[in-house]
Amino acid sequence: MKTILELVTEIVSAHASNTTMTTDQLVQELQTVHKALKNLEGGQAVESAAEQLAEESKAPALTIKQAFRKDEVICMVCGKGGFKTLKKHLATAHQLTPGQYRKQFGIKSSQKLAAKSFSESRRKAAEERGMTDILAKARETRMANLKAAKPAKAAKAAKPAKGTKGAAKA
Repeated sequence: MKTILELVTEIVSAHASNTTMTTDQLVQELQTVHKALKNLEGGQAVESAAEQLAEESKAPALTIKQAFRKDEVICMVCGKGGFKTLKKHLATAHQLTPGQYRKQFGIKSSQKLAAKSFSESRRKAAEERGMTDILAKARETRMANLKAAKPAKAAKAAKPAKGTKGAAKA
């Protein structure tokens, strides 16, 4: 029978062969797997070992400022970095929506889940294509439509319904 260290080595090496990991992430993975196997060997239930690992991982290792850098975004769930945007990673790796991610880590809704340089380059590209003018015109049209819709709704509400007592007396 294999020792715990041999099992840990096999498990982590299999995971590392499919996922790019920093040295710190690799060390953390080794510790996590070792602790889980030790708990299992000691007779603890699988669920309780998983719950302990989940509780430990709930506290983010990064602050929001550290996670959202100029040229990259780092996931606060798993610590993986190098992303331009987080939306696809959150959906595929953690089954989270951007709203759930923001709520879990207390991130303001105004905070973009993208690298600052990426957002800036997209904004400049939109300006070069004239998208800002198109957006301004669309906003004006929408506001005009909303203003036109409000008086129509108010007129309908002020008109009495047919068949009321007031209509019968007139």
